[in-house]
Amino acid sequence: MAARNAAVVIERACKYYGSPDKPDYKPVLIDMNMTVERGIIYGLLGPSGCGKTTLLSCIVGRRKLNSGNVWVLGGKPGERGSGVPGPRVGYMPQDIALVGEFSVRDAVYYFGRIYGMKDDRLRERFAFLSELLDLADEGRLIKSLSGGQQRRVSLAAALVHEPELLILDEPTVGLDPMLRERIWEFLSELARRGTTVIITTHYIDETKQAHKIGLLRDGQLLAEEAPEQLLRKFDCDTLEDAFLKLALRQHNLPPRRQSSLSVSPDVIPESSIPGSQYSSRETFNVVTSSTDVLTKNEKPKDCNSKSKARYKAVFIKSIQQFTRHPGGLIFSVIFPILQVVAFFSAVGHDPRDLKIPLINEEAASSPYGLDICKNNSLQPITRLEDDICEFDMISCWFLDEVQKKLLHPLPYNSTEEAKNSVLRAKYHGAMHIGRNFSEALATRLRDGDVGDNIVDDSNIEVWIDTSNFQISNFIKTQLMKAYKDFMKRAMIACDKNEGMAQLPVNFHDPVYGDKDAQFQNFMAPGVMITIIFFLAAVVTSTLMISDRLEGVWERSAVAGVKPKEMLNVHIVLQSAVILMQTIEMMLLAFVGYGLDSKGSLLTVGILLFLQGLSGMCYGFLLSIYCGSFTMAFFVATGSFYPMILLCGILWPLEGMSMGLRYVALTLPFTIPSKSLRDIMEKGYTIADPTVYYGFLVTVAWIVISLLLCLLRLKYKKM
Repeated sequence: MAARNAAVVIERACKYYGSPDKPDYKPVLIDMNMTVERGIIYGLLGPSGCGKTTLLSCIVGRRKLNSGNVWVLGGKPGERGSGVPGPRVGYMPQDIALVGEFSVRDAVYYFGRIYGMKDDRLRERFAFLSELLDLADEGRLIKSLSGGQQRRVSLAAALVHEPELLILDEPTVGLDPMLRERIWEFLSELARRGTTVIITTHYIDETKQAHKIGLLRDGQLLAEEAPEQLLRKFDCDTLEDAFLKLALRQHNLPPRRQSSLSVSPDVIPESSIPGSQYSSRETFNVVTSSTDVLTKNEKPKDCNSKSKARYKAVFIKSIQQFTRHPGGLIFSVIFPILQVVAFFSAVGHDPRDLKIPLINEEAASSPYGLDICKNNSLQPITRLEDDICEFDMISCWFLDEVQKKLLHPLPYNSTEEAKNSVLRAKYHGAMHIGRNFSEALATRLRDGDVGDNIVDDSNIEVWIDTSNFQISNFIKTQLMKAYKDFMKRAMIACDKNEGMAQLPVNFHDPVYGDKDAQFQNFMAPGVMITIIFFLAAVVTSTLMISDRLEGVWERSAVAGVKPKEMLNVHIVLQSAVILMQTIEMMLLAFVGYGLDSKGSLLTVGILLFLQGLSGMCYGFLLSIYCGSFTMAFFVATGSFYPMILLCGILWPLEGMSMGLRYVALTLPFTIPSKSLRDIMEKGYTIADPTVYYGFLVTVAWIVISLLLCLLRLKYKKM
């Protein structure tokens, strides 16, 4: 019956990290018993690292013992209806564990809402606690408070719902003596009303006000008695002296007893603990055989109402956290606009102001020199009898077509000088037109079978710096287009079939796309997908990791918030942000920059939105599996570039090896990018395989990421 009457009972608890046969093995709580009766203040004393916080985590159900049993308020933590974790426990962790963007009022109200408290009652409790703990102004943000002020708010959050069991991990650190005394008086009053208080502290003397204290060292409970009994038992004037004597006794165990334990030399067996009330498992037979009697079963209706209260609390918390963080707002709202604008402004446009050094010997040999091409009355082609055309200074026509292609010939006097300017990286290429270009070209077109000297004289020589692939390829393409238009113009002037002087390959109107296809149109679908994917991943992982590192996730879990509830709220809020980002990007791309889509814009929007959700789930994955911002940043950055390089945006998959191509196809936006391009360029619908494959891949990434998150949350406490 002892377990029924006690608030907390721990039997032969064993908790360690690592394996005993490995170097990193660290015993934390070894073979200890502990009993906390209802309606008392239990002071848990011990040096840093002795296991106090670990013990409290086991009591509130956030960690599990490797062996032994824990009963809290008559049930086992985590059992259905036990209320632990949940509203029956008030928990103040050692860290502040409050959202920095909360105001003082928001922080207290957040936990009150989790416990399902009504607004009227919350106002009453907040007013009372503000006066008791001398809280800062209710509108001040937590991140602007001093450490001591933050601890007071943290204590108020633990007290707000008047729990049956109050667990405080060093609540008075950094507080002035007068306030510490006031807090102890309040805790004594709570105990008289039936509340059980477990408190850890570094101020050993103040635990004299506790009804019972436990001295913990190296994971072993050395003593568990009332302060005055402990002082009489060891004939000491202070608790420090009693603690010292117990520590010395712990070290002076006989070697035989030490060697019987598979733990560190500082750990003593359970039977040697002074004051142990339970020496064997048999003491707890009544508990192990009748835990159902000790656990109150909740009705489904109660569960639903409590779940709604938790959802409401987490939802309000997440909105406040997001809207009061300027960096997050800017990143979520402004960055999509900046990135889309940067892409459409900088990528896919033809290079401008490209000057090409030119040696035009034909023009230079004329009476007017190089200025002859500026003569508007110049007629380079003269039609003679028998349909014969005579060319004179026809290089001027070619140069005219070159300038129409955004290339600007720059006159030079010698070939060597022009080539040296390219060698010095001053220009990207140079051209040379021979003295007899017009005559040789006319002869070549008229006779067909001509000598090598005629062929050489009718050629235009070009030297290009190909170290810049895009510009050199652009120059080549534009010169070929200029020559094609030049010859077409010449053939029309001669009343000849324009196809005679063209390549014997006829490119008809494209099946899909335009004749003058723009690289921007090719890249746009993939770029839009990568932007929305990684924006969602970064925002989500940042918020989740912040909650974890600040202890908010852990403390909320102790209050009863389930991981799936926290996850669901983040999904809803981030989905709203992703929807906003999708609309922003589509308005900019299709309205602002006139990007064309032959397919349904609704289908485009849905695929982009789903890609954002996929990025969000990837962010969840990073936040749950990465223990810090640094690790999440490394993983995000390390995965970003391979995904970009392999997804076919920068280089086609057909240019990769077969093995690498299969890897690329498994990435989250390789197939979806092609699907989006097919919608926009080809007008495909979701019924086409190349489109719905992209949807299937996106949904698969969402499902797999969420499953991995839930598995991690289920099997490891966050």
